[in-house]
Amino acid sequence: MADLLRAEWLKQTRRPLARLLLGIVLVILALQLLLQGTLSALLGAQLTSSGAQGILAEFGRGTNFPGIFGTVLGFVNGIGGFFAIVYAAAALGSEYAWGTLRAQLARHPQRARFLIAKALVVLALLAVAILLALLVGSVVALLVSGLSGTLVLPGAADLLALPAAVARAWLVLVPYTLLTLLWVVIGRSALAGVAGGFIYLFAEAGLGYAVLFTELLGDGWRGFYNLTIGQNINALTIANNQAFGLNTAIVTGFDPSSLPPVPQAVGVIMLYGITFFASAVWLFGRRDISGAG
Repeated sequence: MADLLRAEWLKQTRRPLARLLLGIVLVILALQLLLQGTLSALLGAQLTSSGAQGILAEFGRGTNFPGIFGTVLGFVNGIGGFFAIVYAAAALGSEYAWGTLRAQLARHPQRARFLIAKALVVLALLAVAILLALLVGSVVALLVSGLSGTLVLPGAADLLALPAAVARAWLVLVPYTLLTLLWVVIGRSALAGVAGGFIYLFAEAGLGYAVLFTELLGDGWRGFYNLTIGQNINALTIANNQAFGLNTAIVTGFDPSSLPPVPQAVGVIMLYGITFFASAVWLFGRRDISGAG
């Protein structure tokens, strides 16, 4: 197993796609933070609307310490999730497309171990990406807040809260990553993984609107919706924002009171992840390893 992990780590860390996706994510993150910080600094004192002032003040908190941690982790769990799906699909799907899967399984015939190593390395690289995003966010926060004269350094309590927040942000990416791997195994291609992951994201967003509508009509579907991946991910994302003094409701108007508690969110997300990966391992051991074509 150690040999599989070392080989997979070497292979994934040297892939141009991994560096390209990471670079795009970090550039988008830096631009977003610079825009938020600039808007807060230049327009905060000029607006008369209390609502607009509140939003810009929240932008300011989100681009300074410790709020920058919540902003970065929220970004990772938003836009970063789409990139995680693309990368996970490519990591396994390319094995089918390039015809390398058969040769690797000839050397290591235990398919479950191969898929476990693949998933562990992909998830480990996502954790590295989160840490790099925090580093970029911290640099931008020092730059923006330093130039505006509002620099506030994080306290000991903020730094102690950071590991748990990083773990929550990483856990948010786990079920989508493992669901994508399952779809790759089903379709035996990267395209199947990307399509399956994105379709679920959009379907779940539509389900949220449908559940809200039926609840307004008096049907009690909120409990059902609180068992979906997205709603529990929202709970962890909001928990990260609150851990660093951010109030999402000011910007989005989202009411966090309807979210499930964090312990439930952790348990539900882990259950989804285990189910998706166990299904992928079971199917991978029984399907033909040739490409989809």
